[in-house]
Amino acid sequence: MFQTISVCRLSSNSISQEEVDIASSCPYCGTAIIPELLYASLVEDFEDDSNNKLFILNFCPNCNECFVSRHSYDESSGTYSFESSTQINFFHIDFSKNIENLFPNFVSIYNESAQAESLGLTSICGMGYRKSLEFLVKDYAISLHQEDSAKISIMPLAQCIDQYIDNSRLKTLAKASAWLGNDETHYVKKHVNYGLNELKAFITATVTYVDAELAVLDAEKLLSS
Repeated sequence: MFQTISVCRLSSNSISQEEVDIASSCPYCGTAIIPELLYASLVEDFEDDSNNKLFILNFCPNCNECFVSRHSYDESSGTYSFESSTQINFFHIDFSKNIENLFPNFVSIYNESAQAESLGLTSICGMGYRKSLEFLVKDYAISLHQEDSAKISIMPLAQCIDQYIDNSRLKTLAKASAWLGNDETHYVKKHVNYGLNELKAFITATVTYVDAELAVLDAEKLLSS
């Protein structure tokens, strides 16, 4: 989303108004946001305007963290396009104790993918999110069907979802996440109206349902004891 903002030009310490494509998500919490812009500074190349770089200090209203975004000059439009954003400090996306303890590979891969996205590596982070989903679904299926561990480990993700996920809503979310994750690994996307934000939203919802299913199992153990 483009906004006209006040920018400090480092060369002259003067203020100008520039149209900038601001960051659309937070590299800490991964949430789609409209950040609060705390400060913007322009580094100019007086020999070639196309090399101008704009840096913005952003505040995320969702997780209360600050991050830096980088924007490049587009000569054809006279605006600054979003390039990447990065955390000021390394971050860790927290999950519930059950998820952290039972599915550490998922947690690790998901956080690595989120870190890649925060650094502007949007061409590869989707593949990482897709990989994290596979580890979550298969490890969850194995936790319920340990006798089929070897079989589950090597079967395609879609087949695993169909055969080992019984909850209909969880199955729907996992399948939709897999479809969008596959789009991130293929040359041609099948679902062009969906992107990383939807993929992350579906995976997050999948995690929530897995967490709920684990809580139900714990409750059933309690009631049967």
